[in-house]
Parts: sequence; C-alpha cells; structure tokens
Amino acid sequence: MPKSKIETLTFLKEELAFLERGGYGGTMPWRPVSIFLDSPSCPNRLDAERATECPTCWLYQFVPEQFRSQPQPCQFLALNRDGESVYSMSRQYTPAEVEEALRKWLILEIQHLEGSERPAEQGKPKARAEVPAQRRWPVA
Repeated sequence: MPKSKIETLTFLKEELAFLERGGYGGTMPWRPVSIFLDSPSCPNRLDAERATECPTCWLYQFVPEQFRSQPQPCQFLALNRDGESVYSMSRQYTPAEVEEALRKWLILEIQHLEGSERPAEQGKPKARAEVPAQRRWPVA
C-alpha cells in the first residue's frame, strides 16, 4: 500500500490516464476486460498465480472493511455515493457506464487529494464533492 497521499495521487492520475487512453476498451478483444484487475497498476496483472497479496496494492486503502477479505477486493471499492462498486455495476450497467463511474470516482479522489495537499487558493473556497464515507487514507 502507498506510504503517502502523494504516491496515492500519482497512482490515481496514472489510472485516469490509462482509462482515458482506452485502456479498458478492449485491447485484447478476445477476452473480457476487468476494471482494476487489468490495470497496469495491478501488481497481479500479468501473474496468473496472483502471488502478490491484495493488501499491498494501492487500491486496498479504498476498499470498505467488510469487503477486504474478498478474493479481489478492488472490485468492491465504492465508485459512487450509492456504494455501487465495479462488481455490482458490471452486472447492471454497460462497460461504458462503469467506466464513466470510474472516471468520476478517479477525478473526485484526485481533486480531494490535491485540495488536501496544497493550501486553499486565496479568495476561492474549495468546494468538496461528496464521496463515500468509507474512504481510507494512508498515514503520511
């Protein structure tokens, strides 16, 4: 798991860039693509044995406590205020809708971290978007 908010911010930005480049858009159309599990930031992406334990992944800090024992806990990360996750949304929505929810979540998390890393701009109060209550930030 990352040791600082700066490291988490870097991973969030890289994940957003991957998404916006079409990373989940099916570069291998012969098989389904899985959000987070097929990300370059997943420590088990190319490891069929899944040798790296999920608690060491940067995403683990965002997984609600009750889902941390799941085989792929990142699939249960809440992407919106309703608590919908990649797991639940992929069973109800199109891939494009799930990707849009992921994009919004990434942007909100980036904005939140950037707001907490630098002083508020003079004369401009920071508007804080609503985010899931189960957010877990690493201790810096």
